Amino acid sequence: MISITKIFKFEAAHFLPNHEGKCKNTHGHSYKLEVTIKGIVLTSGPEQGMVIDYGNLSAIIDEHVIQKLDHCLLNDVFHNPTAEYMVWSIAEWLEKPINTSSRQVIKLRLWETDTCYAEWR
Repeated sequence: MISITKIFKFEAAHFLPNHEGKCKNTHGHSYKLEVTIKGIVLTSGPEQGMVIDYGNLSAIIDEHVIQKLDHCLLNDVFHNPTAEYMVWSIAEWLEKPINTSSRQVIKLRLWETDTCYAEWR
């Protein structure tokens, strides 16, 4: 098995309605999403020699994540837009379009700042 990782970026705003600190106010982040896929290297077809073509992976992430979240108010998408809840939701969004008999998403890391991330495995 081989694992590959690709990084995606998007900008979004949110507020945490139940938070007692400054995050209760609307503010923005430059998010970074790391997507790691584990699978077998395909021996035939258009993705021969790959687990998944990076271009195909980019198209899936764009359709199922970036188009939903880039430059939006995350509270319109998630009832509680913490990094933890977001990465868990993104994992659910990606299960069907990525997972096959030969590959699966094994890790998602959503960076909210340069020093803070939530990870799904």
